Amino acid sequence: MPPVNWEEVYNSEFVNAPECWKTCGGYCCKNFYGEHFNILDKNGVALPLLATEYEYYKSIGGIENITEPAKKRTFTLSNGKSFSIYILSCSCSGLCNPHNARPLICRIYPYFPLVDAYGMIEGFEYSALMDLFYRDPDNNHKCTLVREQAKKVKDELTVNLQSLLSDPEVVFIFMCLKELVSRLKNKMSDFIDDLDDEGKKRFIAKYEWMILSGKPWSDKAFSERIDAIYEEVKQANGNVDFL
Repeated sequence: MPPVNWEEVYNSEFVNAPECWKTCGGYCCKNFYGEHFNILDKNGVALPLLATEYEYYKSIGGIENITEPAKKRTFTLSNGKSFSIYILSCSCSGLCNPHNARPLICRIYPYFPLVDAYGMIEGFEYSALMDLFYRDPDNNHKCTLVREQAKKVKDELTVNLQSLLSDPEVVFIFMCLKELVSRLKNKMSDFIDDLDDEGKKRFIAKYEWMILSGKPWSDKAFSERIDAIYEEVKQANGNVDFL
C-alpha cells in the first residue's frame, strides 16, 4: 500500500474553522492550569509527529517560530519492530508561521479518532492530555469548537480522516494513543479541574509526576497491549508487516 502523502495532508483542512484561535485566545496552543506547572513547560504544548511526517515537516522548512529541536522517542515492540515519534515544543499561541506547516495533531484538534484495527472510527477523545480532565467539558471547555461545534467537527473529521486511516501505521498510532490516554485517565481518576487552590496543587503535582515518570505506561500489561495492537492491525491488513 502507498505511504501517507504528507504533502496532501498538509494541504488539507480536516476541520473547517478558519481563524478559530481568535475566539479563544489560541487555547489549543496552551495548557489549562499551565501557569501552575512546576516542571513542565508553562507556556508550550508538545506536538507529536510520526517519523515520515517529521521528514516532510522538515523538508518544507517547518514552523519558523518553533526553534527548539524536536525530541525523538523510539519504541521497540517484543517482535523487534520499532517506530519513532518526534515531539515539537510549541509556544506559538496559534500564531505559527507559516500556519500551513502545522502538524497533523494541530489540524485535527480538539479531538483524535478512536479507531478499530480496520481504521473504522468508533468515537473521539480529546487530543490534548490536559483536556482529559475537564468537568462537564461540553459546556465548560475553553475551546470554542468543543463548546459550540462539537458535532460538526466530529462529522468533518469522520469524513476527512478516511484516506489517512487507510494507512496501518496511522491506525496503529491512534490505537496506541487511545490506550495511552485511557491509562492516564485511570491513574488520574480522582482529580478534576474544578478544584480549590490546594486541590490544584495536588492535581498538578500528580499530573507532572505521571507525565515525567511514565508511570501509567511502564508496566508489562501496557507493553503487551501495544504488542497486541500491532498484531490486530497486522491481521486486519492481510497479515502484512507495516513497521
